[in-house]
Amino acid sequence: MKDKNDLVVVMCPPLSEYKEAPEDQSHSELFDCPKCKNKMWLSEKKKGVLMFSSCLDNDILLACYHCITKLAAEDPSLFQDSQEVNI
Repeated sequence: MKDKNDLVVVMCPPLSEYKEAPEDQSHSELFDCPKCKNKMWLSEKKKGVLMFSSCLDNDILLACYHCITKLAAEDPSLFQDSQEVNI
């Protein structure tokens, strides 16, 4: 993994908690979480962030809320210098 400043974390709402696409996000489609393989909602705006981050050659962590929460509990250092950006 590159410098921590190059890590982009994209959290998506899981289908298990959101039976319909979240209304507070842009149009969303169901995708498999890369970590747990359960369905999660990925919005158009988050897809754009993923594409942009990929073009910048950033490391990307894409997962559902449950997996990101678990990773944060296991290794808080991944997130200690992070900044939250609502998209």
